[in-house]
Amino acid sequence: MKIYDFDAKFFDYARTWMAMHPGLTEDQIEAKYNEMMLSWLNAPAQWLNGEKPGMYFNRYSDPKDLLKLLEEYNKRNYGLPEPLYSRIVAVGSSCAPGLVRIAMNRDKPEALRATAMALLKDIDTAVPIDLYLDMVANSREPNELSEMAADVLKEGDASVVDLLMDRYDDASEYGQKLTLDICANHRGNQRVLELIVERLLRCAGERDYYAALLEHMGDPAAIEPLKRALQLTELDYLEYLAIRNAIEALGGEAGEEREFNGDPNYEALRNI
Repeated sequence: MKIYDFDAKFFDYARTWMAMHPGLTEDQIEAKYNEMMLSWLNAPAQWLNGEKPGMYFNRYSDPKDLLKLLEEYNKRNYGLPEPLYSRIVAVGSSCAPGLVRIAMNRDKPEALRATAMALLKDIDTAVPIDLYLDMVANSREPNELSEMAADVLKEGDASVVDLLMDRYDDASEYGQKLTLDICANHRGNQRVLELIVERLLRCAGERDYYAALLEHMGDPAAIEPLKRALQLTELDYLEYLAIRNAIEALGGEAGEEREFNGDPNYEALRNI
């Protein structure tokens, strides 16, 4: 089972391609990226003895082989080849049990576990929801696992709100923040609204974030606490602006705009 660094090979191809197309701007090169990638995937490659990169992993059908390749690429710190990712998704549900084991194994590297979760999502295979709930509640800072878990939970139904709220009090500080972000996507829960309002009024430096969550929830009941927050003297301009925007988006009147002379963001925006 030979391992090739597909990313390095593509970058070599891309450098050659750009040398053959001098004078293109960065935007023009970016616009050609998908075309360039497709051409590379479908061209016979000397380093693969004439095989096309896009077809290389089709030789593998056994989930054990595919997951071994997945782990080996992670171990070598190579980027996961898109054709390998696509092949695992194509083989599908027979790969799911092994992917679940990787995702649940705390001894595995975070990036590998996050990739396993992404594959499970694309295969459309159910994963024990407790795994996602744990990853959110126990996360202490942004990371691949918690962000992937949050994306999955946001796409679930409203029942995830009660499950997340059951863990809220014992969650880490960041876990609580991420929990509210997820729950704001499932509108209509009064406790979620109250917790976001509490953080809006308490968490200096993050009030723009919580104002945006309230705006996203779309509940006019948030207008009055947003107006209270708008009067706080320690707001910076971006926080103030986010709170005003939320009030107006929810149908409220934000009143006459305050001045923030000396605030660098205020000065920069005023001079545009």
